[in-house]
Amino acid sequence: MATNPITTIAAQEAEREQLILRPEQQLLPFAEKEYIDAGRACGILGVGYSTLQRMAASGMIDWVGAEKSTWKRVRYQSIVDFCERLRQQHRLPDRRPALSPSLRHRDCDLLPFALDDTVSAREALKSLGLVRRTAMVRLIEEGRFEAYQLVPQGPWRISRPSLLAYLHARQHKTGGGHPYTGRLYKGFPLSPHF
Repeated sequence: MATNPITTIAAQEAEREQLILRPEQQLLPFAEKEYIDAGRACGILGVGYSTLQRMAASGMIDWVGAEKSTWKRVRYQSIVDFCERLRQQHRLPDRRPALSPSLRHRDCDLLPFALDDTVSAREALKSLGLVRRTAMVRLIEEGRFEAYQLVPQGPWRISRPSLLAYLHARQHKTGGGHPYTGRLYKGFPLSPHF
């Protein structure tokens, strides 16, 4: 019995279509728990996608899919390591809860302090009664309150609880004046943003 070539070709095409998976069916070439998507990485670090790209390009974090049109995946451990380097570089204590080796920290526990407990440099300057950022950086470097920069020359992220503790201690020590001169500024009360 002769086989119809048209039927054979149609059967081969149908078989080939069954082998080709739709994008949502395709398996990723790495363990799902080892990588996270770029959106989640942006949320953990509190940055936009372009900043995440620059961090990856400079080697601060590792990601897969560097081609422009691909779906980006960030190696989770590179974010954990990056946050640990931030703690060490800025001499910040590790306040994360202890975990067993098989568990991960919550996303909000990875940074030195939670984004919800962060104050911008502008708010801190206003609360400190300072005009120049260099005076605030000097206080940070002296360890008066906790702060870090995610990237060099980036904005300072200041710990709200440590800044409040510093302001409270300074008010009781100098009567609310400037940390170096002790002089009072007009309208120096604590910022209403706290």
